[in-house]
Amino acid sequence: MHLDLRSLRSFVAVASAGSISSAAQSLHIAQPALSVQIKQLEEQLGTALFDRHPRGVALTAMGERLLGHAVDILRRVDVAYDDVRQAADQPSGRVAVALPQSVAKFVTVPLVQAVVRQWPSIALQMVELSSGYIPQQLLHGLVDIGMTFGTENDARMRFTHVLDEQLVFVTSAQQLGTAAGQPSSIAVQDVARFAMVLPTTAQSLRRVIDGYMVQAGVEPRIAVEVNTIHEILALVAAGMGATILSYAAVSDLLAIHRLVALPLVRPAMARSIYVCRSATLPMSTAAAKVHRQLLATIAAQVTGQRWPHATLAAAQAHKKDTAAPAC
Repeated sequence: MHLDLRSLRSFVAVASAGSISSAAQSLHIAQPALSVQIKQLEEQLGTALFDRHPRGVALTAMGERLLGHAVDILRRVDVAYDDVRQAADQPSGRVAVALPQSVAKFVTVPLVQAVVRQWPSIALQMVELSSGYIPQQLLHGLVDIGMTFGTENDARMRFTHVLDEQLVFVTSAQQLGTAAGQPSSIAVQDVARFAMVLPTTAQSLRRVIDGYMVQAGVEPRIAVEVNTIHEILALVAAGMGATILSYAAVSDLLAIHRLVALPLVRPAMARSIYVCRSATLPMSTAAAKVHRQLLATIAAQVTGQRWPHATLAAAQAHKKDTAAPAC
């Protein structure tokens, strides 16, 4: 008994797409032919890999187990092929980079421009995801490189601390309501005077905020918890409360004078941003070059002051990877 690579690639495509029809389109093969491949693979293994339902398919427990092996096998085959067939200065192949929305607006355009200019044979994919989902996408081999706002205590992951973003208190001039003019900053202790629109506790930014609040002995007065930056800012602009976000996330609105952002003091607030990748899956030549270019792009954006109120981390300045620390 043997597993052929074509069957494994088809299996991973169906698992990623969540339906046989969508996977067939991405693989450019007929849906009946793909269904036969999956059925033959299940018969060969003697177990069901998917539960079928009207909206698509979902992995069974055995399917989940096979997915981990299949992604690892296919990644290693691709790396071997790349090493043998491709010259180091002409890399090719797919490289997927996952970024949170607030990071993507500073990184996507300069990174894509640099990669296309230097390595036109690399098929670059830019994927926008919530930071919390990116580590699992990396571990399953669905993306090659990611950026997150925190680390995980997982030996299978490697994180590089690349920069820190200043967090600011965001409100409207009306809510600020000071007769003496706009203050230049606000103490964390004074945040308790305002109703707050904050991310939910599942978000890494909220955990950073809560840590600073505990440090300052402040109990925030939460009006509502919302998961998306766009909706948080819409509620603040509508007078529902104030919030705490990175300066970079609100810089566009500040430019048209819709909101006011004040630096937080006593203590100052910042959040760390990391580039992450799998520590166990090998990187292709193409992925390694994109990884280095991503670090260079971040450094250029920060030092050129195109990433507002951000500072490079020591790890980025010295271009060193660090093993994942405990959360």
